[in-house]
Amino acid sequence: MIYLERSLPTINVSAQRFLDSTFVEDTGLPSLVLMEQAAASLTELIVGLGLPGQKVLYLAGAGNNGGDAWASARQLHSFGFDVSVLELFPDKQLTHDAAINKEAYLNFGAEITSMEQVEFSEFDFFVDGIMGTGFNLERSLPKNILNLLTKLNSYSEICRIAIDIPTGIESSSGACDQVVFNADYTVTFSTFKTGLVAEPGSAYSGKIIVAPISMNQDWLEKKLVQYQKENNAYLPRLITKEAIKCLEIESSELDHKGSNGRTLILGGSNGMSGAIILAMRAAQMTGVGYTYLRTVKEILPDLLQVSPESLIDKFPADQEKLIDLLGQADSVALGPGAGVSTWIKDHLELICREAGMLTIDADGLNILAKIPDWHKILNHRTKQGKKYAILTPHPGEFKRLAPGLANLLTKGRQAAAAQLAKLSSSIIVLKGHATVIALPSGQTYINSSGNQSLAKAGSGDVLTGLIAGFSAQMSDPFEATALSVYFHGLLADIAVQKLGIRGVKPSNLPDYGSDAYQVLGWIN
Repeated sequence: MIYLERSLPTINVSAQRFLDSTFVEDTGLPSLVLMEQAAASLTELIVGLGLPGQKVLYLAGAGNNGGDAWASARQLHSFGFDVSVLELFPDKQLTHDAAINKEAYLNFGAEITSMEQVEFSEFDFFVDGIMGTGFNLERSLPKNILNLLTKLNSYSEICRIAIDIPTGIESSSGACDQVVFNADYTVTFSTFKTGLVAEPGSAYSGKIIVAPISMNQDWLEKKLVQYQKENNAYLPRLITKEAIKCLEIESSELDHKGSNGRTLILGGSNGMSGAIILAMRAAQMTGVGYTYLRTVKEILPDLLQVSPESLIDKFPADQEKLIDLLGQADSVALGPGAGVSTWIKDHLELICREAGMLTIDADGLNILAKIPDWHKILNHRTKQGKKYAILTPHPGEFKRLAPGLANLLTKGRQAAAAQLAKLSSSIIVLKGHATVIALPSGQTYINSSGNQSLAKAGSGDVLTGLIAGFSAQMSDPFEATALSVYFHGLLADIAVQKLGIRGVKPSNLPDYGSDAYQVLGWIN
């Protein structure tokens, strides 16, 4: 199994049930202990956020998510809060542990409120224990629950807390129903649910607090490896700062330009010099020793003016010269600003065959998508012993590359990216709010850095440059990709602190490279 050291596995409802049952088997403790610990983590958050006397409305479903709500409501009484529980499925039979906690709540002399009795505007907190990980998009929420969620979301001044995962988000994929509980905080248990960190669910999860409930990281890792083997499936992993810090590129006082890698960026077209300039600046920020640019002759003056230190020339018409150039480069990036250039179409197969580390982005992807059975070109590349190519589509480019996966893309970005990675024997970087990296093996990763300031033309060119620069200095294309994706988001996070969401431009991002290295604790 390939995964970043210290990257966190994310889980779905099936994996959570496996962990819970295995915990009971390993410890001999009843599952009620886990529910009590989960509830205590939720209670602790509310006590820390609120004050005695404030009003808290728990919304309890029929499953264990509702059981957590009943348990926390009972606990919160002792801290002096004014607690109410709204039971949403009174006619359904509760799970065993939920039923016990409902009875315990009532034994404290507390009461159950009804929809007719609730005046939502009077509360200080809404706590969502309606569905949790039990929600599946194949069974969309009933109309009355959708209407309730709409009402709860309308009270922007009331703090909304979700138990485990907001109702309406699918735990395995992040796919959402037409309305979801829009949480300010989510208290989840053992480790991240995939739906909390994957797009679009991550946009509705608020600040996520992971409560370990006595499951330490080593035990979790061991058990989740076992789960994946037994189910012949990979769980998506989360790319965090702790995982990326382990990928520092070693430097030495004896380093010289030849020891820091050579990257070749192929792109640009008449009137479209900006994209390749952005990619170039990002590549240089990685510390790569040489940056080669090959483009059309019309924009050579633009590039030379911006970067006299780069090795800039027009794209070679002679095939032998191109092969020689590709052989000199440790990494090649193809596509930024290339437009509909015929030179890409004419030489695409050769570049795929001869390049060592290869990244294809933007117009390179669009031209690739027009080739029937394009994936066979990359399959052949891998069979010839070359390292996996890296494809970096946004959703529109993804659909052009794989129209047959368009429906799957709407249901689960991780699964769609994994299918395309397997089809093309390539590393897929599916860009978005929570960028997904997929390997041909089926393993997927979800990035945790970045923000909406990246939703601007040119951001992808910066990412391409980062991949080009880092991959020229690293032997593993996946590690270079993971580092680049996280670093890209980190640059945006730093830029937003300085400039605000609206003030960030893609051209600003390379300016914060020094800050990003400091955040990672790397020698700059």
